[in-house]
Parts: sequence; structure tokens; C-alpha cells
Amino acid sequence: MRKDRSLVRSGQWWDHKIPPLIAAAVLAVLPATDPNGLQLFVDLIFFLITAVGVAAFGHVVNDLADIKTDAIAGAPNQMAALSTQTRTAVLGGTVVCGLLPWIWLPHTTAALSLLGIEVLLLLIYSLKPIRLKDRAAAGVLADSLYAYVVPVLLSIAVFTQVGGISGPGWAITLTVGMWALLMGLRGILWHQVGDIAHDQRAGLSTLATRIGVTHARRILGVMVIVEFAAAALALIVVAQGTGETWLPVFGLGYVLYRMFQMSVLWSEPVHLRSLRHSGGRIRFLGFVLLNEFVEKWLPLAALIAIALRLPLMWFAVLLYLVLFDNAAVEFLRRDLAALPDAMNRIAHERKSRANIRQVAAARKALVAAGPASVTAEIQNRCRWVFVVCGPEMHTETLRTAVRHLGPLTSLEIWVVTDSTRNVRPIDPEGIYQVVDVATPDHFDDHQASIWLKTGIHRHLPVGEWCYLDTDIIAVRPGVEEIFEHRKGPVAFASDLTISVNQVDRFSPWAMNCECTGHGDTHSCSHLREQISERFGVEVPGDWVHWNGGVFLFGPDSAEFLDMWNTRAIASFEWPEWRTRDQGALIATAWTLSQQDCPRLPAEFNFIADLGNGDLCLDPQLGWALH
Repeated sequence: MRKDRSLVRSGQWWDHKIPPLIAAAVLAVLPATDPNGLQLFVDLIFFLITAVGVAAFGHVVNDLADIKTDAIAGAPNQMAALSTQTRTAVLGGTVVCGLLPWIWLPHTTAALSLLGIEVLLLLIYSLKPIRLKDRAAAGVLADSLYAYVVPVLLSIAVFTQVGGISGPGWAITLTVGMWALLMGLRGILWHQVGDIAHDQRAGLSTLATRIGVTHARRILGVMVIVEFAAAALALIVVAQGTGETWLPVFGLGYVLYRMFQMSVLWSEPVHLRSLRHSGGRIRFLGFVLLNEFVEKWLPLAALIAIALRLPLMWFAVLLYLVLFDNAAVEFLRRDLAALPDAMNRIAHERKSRANIRQVAAARKALVAAGPASVTAEIQNRCRWVFVVCGPEMHTETLRTAVRHLGPLTSLEIWVVTDSTRNVRPIDPEGIYQVVDVATPDHFDDHQASIWLKTGIHRHLPVGEWCYLDTDIIAVRPGVEEIFEHRKGPVAFASDLTISVNQVDRFSPWAMNCECTGHGDTHSCSHLREQISERFGVEVPGDWVHWNGGVFLFGPDSAEFLDMWNTRAIASFEWPEWRTRDQGALIATAWTLSQQDCPRLPAEFNFIADLGNGDLCLDPQLGWALH
């Protein structure tokens, strides 16, 4: 999570909590028959000021109340380093900012009551003796109320008065309130899941710490579906109640465009099958689809709708485009440049479908034929092994890899893991043995995976092994032939994601340097310099290094793997090095004079890098290079 170093943590609410209030305010005025454009513009400015003041007040109070618990957990706290006088001044400034605009804004009984409820919720959420923040379900509910429900209802109460119309009917209030409630519940529960380690260290009792990450994610996976339905219903009800029939049409168009954007324009496309799992639904249905709608699309659409009726409000549109993240700027900055390439890819995909069907049919026939026959020695001594640890996507890619490898081999498939780190349990289907290893607690999941991978020989019985990354896909029978190609202590394939992937070309991806790996800075000598400084070994910049995704090892591999493991773990502490294992692998190969060790043939580790312009799909060979 990106750290927010502002005194009032504006990064947590400016682009996320304020835009929905602007949308609610403008939509509340739209049904008015003859609104005053100047008054509306001024009222929006004053309402923006009070919203900023109240949001800042809530975060300052929360930080003041959390100074001790954040210190225990080692978490940053913006108020901790300030003097008492400075804290008082900051808090007082937020109070003035939050209350002063009400001299101008319509201060009806309903509006002031909702404002009072908002302030009360912010106080009892953070302050003892009540401190709802530590009361599990009550804390989650309170956060949702003060973050979304009450502010949205307050916006509606104020701007129906500005427009000179009666308040919304019960149907609009109920459906919009339910949508806001579900959005808030999802947001705070997901936030608690991310903070669970911090909260456990501090001894806090949140809903996430009580029910656990797995149960919380399961709840969120269901909740986001209900929230999506509530959002659709709210748009329909608001359209019927206000006559703004464009709202549900706009919502549908947004969903269709986002689906196109995610599946075609993104560098890592999202497919609908990812929504089958709670993690995919939470991320894409919740944050990518629903949050983006209320934060970047709906506010701008509402402002444009009112500007079409009140030309003065085009100034509000321009101001919004400058002050907030929004769909229009994002489209110009990202999507517009990606569209030509996307159209070319769509045209290319249409031409490739025949080849894809032909390749798929050929693979199906090969799989149906079953595994190739192997010698008794290979059957008894050789095995496959994967390492998986942590995020759900890795256990999912493991499942895919095993599903493809299993029908094509008669050898045992083993998996080494730390089950306490896995968000999703490993599917045992097709796996002969799961070896559960406790990894060092101070490692993150990526570091733990590297620790397991580079020291994998310590956790397995003696034999000939082929390590496979979880993104390795077996495509035809005869994969066991790979075991015939280990001529040294280990055997790796060349790293040929591109035709010139040498040490200096790889350096920007291994080092925390200013080189980007693109254009004029596509290569650098920083990795070689670090290897020389740390290990006293000189490596040529044009050496084509090994790819760690597939490698062979056996009883005589311990010296090599022990050195690789030791160096990879040591590199975690070096600020110049990124958390990867390839730099340590290069250094180990040259230290032990194994740089000329026979390599695995490319067919056993062909890298289908879709960013490689030389990659093509050949009906006979499958993926191939021109």
C-alpha cells in the first residue's frame, strides 16, 4: 500500500471519498426545474471545503488516538512527531474548515442532524471509552456509515434544498443508502485484511483479526456480488424517481467499456474466469469496476449532465478535471494511445483463431495418447517439483501447471510450500506429495518463495529432480527426456525471452537503479559491478544468463544450490538489489566455473513472452520464434 505522508492523510480520501459526494450532490439537483447555476457552483465549492474539513478531522482524530498502538506495531503515525501545540492547531484547522462553510450552506434540521451524526461517528470510532474501531463488527459498520452512507445522505439533503425540490423518496434513500453501505463495508473489511499483521502486533481486535483472512475474503467475495446488484438497482430507482433515464444506460455502457478495457487494453488482460474466485471478484468486480465508477466516472458524468443545462457549470467540470483523478484524463493518458495497438491485436487474433484451433486439436490428440513410456531408472529416480507460496494467483497457476503436466507424465509431481502463507489451499489433484516447510517469519511471501526454491534440495529425498515454476506448461508427451540433459551439477536453459537477453540487458530488471530496461537505457553494467563488488567475480556483460524457471538437480547439486541460496538470501538486505534470484544465480555459476555447463535445449523451456515481437503461433510447432 502506498504510504500517505500528508498530515491529514489526504491520499486516503481525496480521490476516493470526495468524488462520490460530488456525484450525489449534482444528481440531487438535476431534477430541479430552474436551478441557479451560480448558486450551485458556489455551494459545491463550500460543500467541498466542509467535506475536506470533516474528512481531515476524522483522520487526525484517528491518528491522535492511535499514537500508542501504532508505536507498538511499528506503523507510521502522522501526529506522533508533532508537539501538542501543533496537534491542537492541526485539529482546530480541520474543525474550522469543516464548520465555517455552514454559514453559507443550507443548514436545515436534516442537514445539521446528519452532520452531527457524522462527527459523532468519527469520535466514537476512534476515542475511548467507546472506540468502535476495536469492536469487530460494530467498528466495520461505523466505518461504513461515516465513510459513505452519512456523507452521501448529507449531500442529498443539502443539494435538494439548493435545487429547491423536496427530498428524495424512500425508495431512492433506501437503495442509494444500501449501495453506499455495502461499498463501505467492503472497503473497511478489505482494509482490515491488509492491516491484519499490524493489528495483531498492536493487540487490536478487528473483525478481520477475529474471523481470519480466509473467512473475510469469502465474505467479501459474496458481498461484492450483492453490492453490484445494489448499484444496478440504485441507478434504476434513481432514474425512475428523478427522470434521469440516462443513468442506467450510462452504467451499462461503463460496464461494457471497462470489460473491453480490462480484456483488451490492459497489458495483463483480465478474463471473466477470474471472477470465479473470491480474490478476482474482490479486485475486479469491487475495486476495478464499482469503485472506479463512483470515483472516476459517475461524478464527471453528473457534472457534464448539469453543465449541459447550466453553461456556468462547465467551470465546475474543468475544475473537477484538474483537481481529481477522473475517467476523461485517464482515457487520454492511457487508453487513447493503447487503442490502435488493441485494434491491431484484435484483427491479428481473428486471423490466428484457425491456427489456435489446429494447435489445440493437436494437443488434445497428444494428451489422449497418454504419457510416453520411460525407462525403469527414470521412473524410479526422477520426479517433478514445484514451489508455491503466498498469493492466490500462485496456487491457481500451480493448479493449471499440474493439470497440463499430469496427463503427459508418469512421474511423481511434488510441491514444496509453506501452507501458513498460502491465501488459498493447494488443490491436491494430480500431486503425489506436498512438502510443508516453515519459512522464516521475517521474509515476505516473495522472499520465502526464493528461500524455498534455491534451497529446495534440503526438503526433498535423494534423486533426480526437475524444478518447474508454476507458470510452466507441458505441451506434449516425452517431457521426461529433459532428465537426459544434466551433464553438470545443475542444468538450466538460456533465458531467451528476447533474442539478446544478456547480463547487461537483464541488469535494469535486477537492480534498483535508474535504468529502465527500455529505449536508450535498455541495458547497464550495474549488475556486473555489484557481482564483482559482492562476490569478487567478473562476469562478461554479453553472457547469456540462465533462466531459473526450469532446472535439473540431483545428489551432487548441494554445493551449487547452497551457494545460490546463501547469496540470494543475502541480497535481500542489499539496497542495490531487487528481490530476485537471477543475480545470485549468475554469480554462483561463474564462481563455481559452471558458466559453460551444458544447457537444456530451448524446447524444454521455451518462453512464450507475448511482448516479444518475434513470437508467433505455428500450427505445427506451437509457439515459435520467427
